[in-house]
Amino acid sequence: MTNDAIGAVRRESQALVRSLDHHPLVGAVIRGDASREEYVRFLRCTYHYVRWSGPLLAATAAGLGRNERYAWLTATVLAKADEESPHDRWILEDLRRCGANPELVKASAAPAAVQAYVEWSLAMAEAGSPAFLGYAYGLEFISMSRAQVAAENLLARAAIPEIEDASSFLVGHGIADPGHVALLEQVLGRIEDPEDQAAILLSASMLRVLYPLFFRTAPQAIPQPDHWTA
Repeated sequence: MTNDAIGAVRRESQALVRSLDHHPLVGAVIRGDASREEYVRFLRCTYHYVRWSGPLLAATAAGLGRNERYAWLTATVLAKADEESPHDRWILEDLRRCGANPELVKASAAPAAVQAYVEWSLAMAEAGSPAFLGYAYGLEFISMSRAQVAAENLLARAAIPEIEDASSFLVGHGIADPGHVALLEQVLGRIEDPEDQAAILLSASMLRVLYPLFFRTAPQAIPQPDHWTA
């Protein structure tokens, strides 16, 4: 991708971060103003998309492995899949420390926006596309920009009992993700195919729309595909 194309992906992510500052739930967490109930809801909704980070990266790596143009990228994406895989456990532990039941969270239905994110990512992975990197970039950019700020504000406000023991997910991402964003920009700079560049930018643009909707309660009337209950 050219510097202009990478800049377009970055601008989508920057716009998303700015919008989250005004989101009724995510914004409260970022400012440290969230109540215990709001923080639990934030973690519960976050779990539903984070649990897919490792599997979607692994699926993307498998698809890239079938695409001879991206043999150089497969190992990097697989390493990222391994790194992301335990993060949903951080969330479940934070929920437990907040007094929530992790098993009930795991059994709850994912919002429709998360389903859309997963199905699009799986479809593009099956096609051997690096499109998921647009999603990955945006999610890392959110964490880089706001995770540490949110953790610090929650600890400073201390409105949630024992928050110092229930912020491992935010703290962990705030520390690690600046390096992850820099690595992704290096990777994006090596992707030259115009269609793949467009797919990556589209994923970043879709995340800007879908991510705020991740924090809605899933309507029970929406049918759940079999693999959502696995």
